[in-house]
Amino acid sequence: MSHCLSVQTEGLPFGKNVRLLGKNQDGLVALEKPENILSHPNSEKDIRKSLLHTSYDLDGEFYFWEAAGERRRAWLVNRLDSATSGVILLALDGDLAEVVKKQFSGHHVNKVYYAVVRQSPSVPAGTWQDTLKKDVYRGNRLVKGGQRIPAKTRYQLVTRPKGGFPVSLLKLMPVTGRTHQLRVQCSQRGHPIVGDRTYGKFSFNREVRAETGVKRLLLHSAETSLRYAFRGQAREFRAESPLPDSFQQVMRFRPGVTRGYGGGD
Repeated sequence: MSHCLSVQTEGLPFGKNVRLLGKNQDGLVALEKPENILSHPNSEKDIRKSLLHTSYDLDGEFYFWEAAGERRRAWLVNRLDSATSGVILLALDGDLAEVVKKQFSGHHVNKVYYAVVRQSPSVPAGTWQDTLKKDVYRGNRLVKGGQRIPAKTRYQLVTRPKGGFPVSLLKLMPVTGRTHQLRVQCSQRGHPIVGDRTYGKFSFNREVRAETGVKRLLLHSAETSLRYAFRGQAREFRAESPLPDSFQQVMRFRPGVTRGYGGGD
């Protein structure tokens, strides 16, 4: 790895509780995004709530800042909902960003998420294929659900606790990358993700929050891996983020035994 790349990485203006997970010699960087942090700011007032605490070019899809008298840039390669935590990728080179984005758009990136959902699927593993509605603009007019797009996710039941909340931990492997895809697909099958304030079961969310103190959406991007070619070199890149404690807190809850956030069995 070049000294220049090391300096650029060390100079990233990390947002609150954002952590470096990994980097490679091309300038591909994996960060761990906490929940309720934006993948990028939509305006200057959002900067303090974003992945990097600096300005963002919405058209070019890159962060930019000055360091040691030089203009620095970091291109956002993929996005996570604000409420979702885990692995997110940046590129410190614009050409690299385009290469990796094509891997995402071509469904050549392996992504693993974990979610705590209400109840559990009757079939412990399988594939969900749906057609989701997307809002689109036609001229200056917003058409709600005006576009229909395919969404595909492979899922696997990991564990289902006994004696606590009626929940289960699912491993979700999206093939496509639609907005809110995992949240919608889980909800449509009667297994909304715990803590989902848009597609969830709100009364159940309130119960979980009251018993455990956990307020967040229990959806986490745990692993991202891909292969790509850049400047004549074949690369492999993989980054992992451990499951947050809040997931186990909800899974381990037992009435009359577990009390409050941070408790055990």
